[in-house]
Amino acid sequence: MRRCLSTLVSAVVVGLSAPALAQDANCPPGAWFCEDTPVEAPPTAAPAPAEKPAETPAAKDTKPPPPNGRGAVVIPPPAGKAAPPPVVVYQPVPNAPPPQVIIVSPGAPRPRVVYPVPPPPPKRPPWRPEWGLNLRLEGVAMAHEGAAEDAGMGGIGIGLRYRPVPAFAIEGDLDLIGGTDYNGFERAEVPLAFNGLLFVNPRSRVQFYFIGGFHVAWAKVRSDQASPLLTRNTEDNDGWGDYEQEYSYFGGQLGIGLEFRLSRRVALDIDLIGFFRGRTDDGDLPEFVDWDTGRTTNSSGGGLFRGGVSFYW
Repeated sequence: MRRCLSTLVSAVVVGLSAPALAQDANCPPGAWFCEDTPVEAPPTAAPAPAEKPAETPAAKDTKPPPPNGRGAVVIPPPAGKAAPPPVVVYQPVPNAPPPQVIIVSPGAPRPRVVYPVPPPPPKRPPWRPEWGLNLRLEGVAMAHEGAAEDAGMGGIGIGLRYRPVPAFAIEGDLDLIGGTDYNGFERAEVPLAFNGLLFVNPRSRVQFYFIGGFHVAWAKVRSDQASPLLTRNTEDNDGWGDYEQEYSYFGGQLGIGLEFRLSRRVALDIDLIGFFRGRTDDGDLPEFVDWDTGRTTNSSGGGLFRGGVSFYW
């Protein structure tokens, strides 16, 4: 019985609420009662857009950055006209060729490329005449055929040089030579020479030169043993020996040499000179005798090997 009453009440309620819901759909909002005639709803105007506050430059700069979806804030790089230019790091490539310089002229068909031109080398200072002082050691080369077994001579020398131009110089030499000569006698000799030096490459650090000139010389020989080439010494207080002889010569020389310039003021010199000469004294005895043939001569020759240091100013 109760179940039938509840069903009946539910049906009545549903039937009454259906027209009311239909009327509510056609009624304007706020009305308590609606007629059966339809009532047109007033047109609804579109909501006016809310005024957007003007943004100042400071507000633009302080606009919150958008999130990146992970809870972090992404700060975008600055953009626009006020953004600073990007930073460019220029690092030269090692051992790279010099940069090209391109000059564009108005109206030219195409630009021409001009490579950097290195500066010209500094000009050499003008040549100034030089004076030089040469100090040297020297040895005498003699023929071995027919010479004494212990023959050998050497000495020291000094030379004063004047070089007016780079390729030529003149030099005066004074030497003191001693030892055992070709005949086996003790000899002391003083040559005085005048030479000209022709430099082939005067601008180089190592300079090749030709040397040539003439000389005069004085020599004295002695021996404790008698010889047909020597005269007996009648003076007991000279201390030279029992037998002796004096000579004087005139001759010429020619040779080659090298000068090593260590600096502008100091140089090393080595040269090889051959000489030929004859006697100028009035001695009656010959200087050289070929004992096998008996031929005699007063002419002689040999070679000088010299090496020393020169100081220029």
